[in-house]
Amino acid sequence: MPTDVLLPQWGMGMNEGQVVKWLKSEGDEVTKGDPLVEIESAKVNSEVEAPADGLLGKILVSEGVEVPVGSRLAVMLSPGEDPSVLESIEAPVASGPQARPTPTPSLGARSRPSGGRRQVITPRARRLANELGVDLGAVEGTGPSGRVTEDDVRRAAESAAAGPSTVPVRETIPLIGLRGAIAKRMAESSQAPTVTLNTHADVTAAVELQRRLTPVWRPHRLRPQYQDLALAAVAAALVETPIANAHLVGEEVRVLDEVNLGVAVAIPEGLVVPVIRNADGMSLLELAQEVRQLARKAKSRSLGAEEMTGGTFTITNLGAYDVEHFDPLLNPPEVGILGLGKVEDRPSIIDGEVQARSIGHLSLTFDHRAWDGAPAAAFLSSVVRRLSDPGWMVG
Repeated sequence: MPTDVLLPQWGMGMNEGQVVKWLKSEGDEVTKGDPLVEIESAKVNSEVEAPADGLLGKILVSEGVEVPVGSRLAVMLSPGEDPSVLESIEAPVASGPQARPTPTPSLGARSRPSGGRRQVITPRARRLANELGVDLGAVEGTGPSGRVTEDDVRRAAESAAAGPSTVPVRETIPLIGLRGAIAKRMAESSQAPTVTLNTHADVTAAVELQRRLTPVWRPHRLRPQYQDLALAAVAAALVETPIANAHLVGEEVRVLDEVNLGVAVAIPEGLVVPVIRNADGMSLLELAQEVRQLARKAKSRSLGAEEMTGGTFTITNLGAYDVEHFDPLLNPPEVGILGLGKVEDRPSIIDGEVQARSIGHLSLTFDHRAWDGAPAAAFLSSVVRRLSDPGWMVG
């Protein structure tokens, strides 16, 4: 009996995936665990492996096509199995702006625009065009082979509503791929009833600790950073305040056993959030090494699915951009995210005397459905306390 190769779900926010490249061809012999196909989904590039030994009998989803989670990507045959069993197996229904039309006439519609070029239009795009009153003959398709998609129709409708523009357009950035995944996640985040708490911490001792650790870490080719200390403080505070280390799924708040810190990393295409697993069990040096390794992988687009999923709380840092406070957006299904602002020298009164102190700014956004202001403030105070007196990090 043929064995299905299915598109798995990597993380709770994944609904579909796009086939980037097939690593095997039809008829190739494969062993269980061999990489078969490269998939891109929700900021993750990963590979689907062969579920069994045998032959790759039939590829059902072509490169560049996006299909829902659970779709059958291909079918494998056991050694000696009759290939005729593959004849009745059909490709899954594609989805998203990169989907290609199936060859069945009832699933696609073709017409010729005024220029004489044959136009391929998806059924959904045609229905949407009828609803919005868009002339399909004037719509330029951006899908594979010039295929007109729903997004093309929406852009045409928006352009028509806006009227002729007198401002020249330098560049148009479609919300697809990584940019589209970010847009979807941010839209999900905006639906949550969130509150942001802003505070500051006296991190003079933390800055001094960075200086003291600089020669100690030099053999490891590392220079201590304020973010390293913040990661350690947050990991410890999450253990102390379990409600902060949770997921909101449907009507449930799931308090989690592992402390897996997501760290926002900016790359040219947008923002990714690799995950430091079991961060509460790491030393300060181990945290620093792990976050730098993940950042390098993020910038080279080589993060695996396991390095992008399973986060329980996220940290985002805008201190390098001279930002004090901001309202970070949640990374669903997580219920909290901490924003690190800049560290600056300010005069403070200590024991009746004015002294220069290093002050760090912190912004905590939390989902008010999952936890309330008092425990959120307690969590933030725990982070502040641990940053202000960081001796425990190296003790």
